Amino acid sequence: MFIQIMCLVFSLCTWCFWRLRCRMPNWRPGHRSLLVIAHPDDESLFFANYISSAARAGVQVYVLCLSTGNADGLGHTRVHELYRACATLQIPKARISVVDDPDLQDGFRTWGIPAVCKHLTAAIRSIQPHQLVTFDSRGVSGHPNHTSIYRAVRHLIEAQRACASGASGDGSSGREPCRVYTLVTLPLPIKFTGLLGVLLSAAALPSGRSSSGGGDSRGSSSGGGAGDLVFLARDPSLCFRALCCHWSQLVWYRLLFVLFSTYTYANQLRLTGQLQLDLVTADR
Repeated sequence: MFIQIMCLVFSLCTWCFWRLRCRMPNWRPGHRSLLVIAHPDDESLFFANYISSAARAGVQVYVLCLSTGNADGLGHTRVHELYRACATLQIPKARISVVDDPDLQDGFRTWGIPAVCKHLTAAIRSIQPHQLVTFDSRGVSGHPNHTSIYRAVRHLIEAQRACASGASGDGSSGREPCRVYTLVTLPLPIKFTGLLGVLLSAAALPSGRSSSGGGDSRGSSSGGGAGDLVFLARDPSLCFRALCCHWSQLVWYRLLFVLFSTYTYANQLRLTGQLQLDLVTADR
């Protein structure tokens, strides 16, 4: 009986792993990705597996952090902790931008769309990314700074759609657009069940291969997960090692989060839309 149960568990794990492996993107070395976060340590707590997978594939990952995390007066310290954590994740300091804007200070409040868009559009114009990755509408933890980024990104996408619908043609210049992906906020029973949560997420994913970096994005932005990308942890300790660089934030509940969080073992990204890079302007 025990052997039969173990065989069943092994078969289930193999099936789930196969489903997730079918949802990795077809990256090309030299592609640029812009990760937009709200605070130093977001990259370690939530996006470590995406960053690690992208770096292994030769993708140049850039980080735009929209605050210094100065809620407790430790902004200067936290910025340097971000540099060390990103080095652990193979992101050089030259690819990290930290914003210190009076309108975008760390705190449990909503940021204004114009303030976020100002820095977002400047980064997009400078980097010309093939992908933009950030939080979804629920911000993983529900933090209003996280959700403010999503609202600003949606604003840019919708503004471009409105311009395209009001002009002749489709508004495309023929250049490859920037695909916008958001980190899926998992249901609470799955969010804190670690590896079990990864298996449950895999079982819940609709059938079908993801639309990756070079495919058609139609139907993926609201397809309920059919086009999701999933990034598995090759080294589950990476998230913990990156977080340990944030010494000022090492409190017991963050350590528990890393231990039990499904995000430590996998990141699930959903295609939300796309941006025509030549149409991204500062007055959006």
